[in-house]
Order: sequence, then structure tokens, then C-alpha cells
Amino acid sequence: MHFIGVFANNSEFEIIRRNVEKIIQRNDIEFIHITSKNIENMKNIMFETILLCSKAKIKDTQKITLDKICSNCKYIIMNADTFSHTKIVSNKIVNCITYGLNQKSTITISSIQEEKVIIDIQRNIKNIDGNEIEMGEISINLKGYKKINIEYVLAIFSIYFIYKRKKTEK
Repeated sequence: MHFIGVFANNSEFEIIRRNVEKIIQRNDIEFIHITSKNIENMKNIMFETILLCSKAKIKDTQKITLDKICSNCKYIIMNADTFSHTKIVSNKIVNCITYGLNQKSTITISSIQEEKVIIDIQRNIKNIDGNEIEMGEISINLKGYKKINIEYVLAIFSIYFIYKRKKTEK
């Protein structure tokens, strides 16, 4: 079972969870909602991935807890535009994937059109199966996403790139 902790407000969590489940279609992923109110209760859960997308303020004592939680993860995915908790990024054992609308993010947008976006993977990413997701651009059709924030699209596809299964040939 893959535990993915999502540090987000309620609506962010539901949008991301629902859309990732729709596109990945795996039964072995469990999403756990992390908030500033319940973060102390999350210390003993072994998360494989943490997604930091919330603009929520956290206290210094909660940052220590978040550091401990993240230090045991295999992946940290963070919104580089809103989350600036630099101590987390400095851990070299954890694979840190950033997303956002800036040029330095691992995953960003190179083009936005009315019904599609082009996601730009700017650095190779090693997925959960050990396969390399190579740099490049991927076109995403937005017709299935009703008025979704572009940052949510980036968060959703950051998780997708890590957990998508390789298509088996028949």
C-alpha cells in the first residue's frame, strides 16, 4: 500500500485526491489529508509521498513535525510558488519534485490554451518502480477537469508521473 500525505486545505485535498484516483486507477494508493490541526497525529504514519500544496500557516513546532514526517518519505512534491520550507528540500535521501509556474520547478507549464495545457518536465524523475521519466513536454486535455486551477493540474500530474503504471504490451 502506498500512503500519500497531502498537506492542503479541504477543497484542495478533495480535488487532488479525486482527480489522481480518476487518472491513475490504482487500488493500492491511500490518500491521507494532513492539516495544521492534525499534523501532530501523523508522526507515526510512514508516508511514501508527501504533497505540500497548501498556503496554510504552520507554527514552528509543526514545522519540526513536518520535517520528521518528510525525512522518512521517498518523495516530496511541493508547490515551489507557495511553499518555501527549505529545510525539507535539503534532505538528499528524499526525491524532491517541485511544481509551479516558475522556470526552476521540476514540473511546470510551457503553454496554456483554453482546452489543453502543455506540462514541461524539466528534470528526469525516477518513478516508484525505478523507471526514469525523462525530460520533455506532455500535452494534457483539460476537458475532463471542470474549472480546475492550473496549480492543481500540476500537483495531480506530479503524483501521476510517480505512480503511473507502465503499459504492458499484449
